[in-house]
Amino acid sequence: MSIIGDDYSVPKRKSNAMWLTSLADLLALLLAFFVLVFAMNEIKRDTWEKMLDMLGNPLNRMTEMQDPGVTADKNVELFSEQKAFDLDYLDKVISAKIASSPQLSKVEVFKAADRLVISFVGDTFFQAGNDNVSTQLQNATSLLGDSLRYLKNRIEVYGHSDPVPVSNSSADKLSNWGLSISRALSVSDTLKKSGYGYPIRVFGMADSRFFELRKAGTLEEQYAMARRVDIVIREAEGLGR
Repeated sequence: MSIIGDDYSVPKRKSNAMWLTSLADLLALLLAFFVLVFAMNEIKRDTWEKMLDMLGNPLNRMTEMQDPGVTADKNVELFSEQKAFDLDYLDKVISAKIASSPQLSKVEVFKAADRLVISFVGDTFFQAGNDNVSTQLQNATSLLGDSLRYLKNRIEVYGHSDPVPVSNSSADKLSNWGLSISRALSVSDTLKKSGYGYPIRVFGMADSRFFELRKAGTLEEQYAMARRVDIVIREAEGLGR
């Protein structure tokens, strides 16, 4: 039986076009390569150096972090001091207090960059070679203490002396250092009795700052100014009660 003429269709083979996709990918990669080569040929030197710097800095920081070197067992945490009353405000208040009281007429007050200084100067308060608390010093310190008792600011007291050696050889006055700190303690104690509640730092300076008075009149006037106690008020809050 012949099958010629029968309506049979021969199945056609399906075409595979995957090679076109691979070729397109290859052409895209070649195009990107040539664009990169072209860009490298046209790059400006200064632009390239900036890019190297930008890439180099992070790498350098990473290298430094990997080798910290010798470190302490415990790190000290950074802290910021709490501020109390503004020094400009205190300067006006204390200056007004001094101006209104005859007993404070010999007390000087001035403001430095980071502190307010109240100074008890001269023979009115301190006799040469003597740390006895005079009535004038007691009254003046008590009057100021009535105002300072309300402060939260840190207070320090510095005692000074003239350069003349102390003639009294008792145990607590072996030198001008002992004399100066004894004077400072007398002022500090009066402030505490007046009600100031924060700890007061006390320093004996002896005649170590006498060179600052070289242009302050005659030698006798310099010696008188050297015998003094300075109350120093900081803007930082006092250290714990």
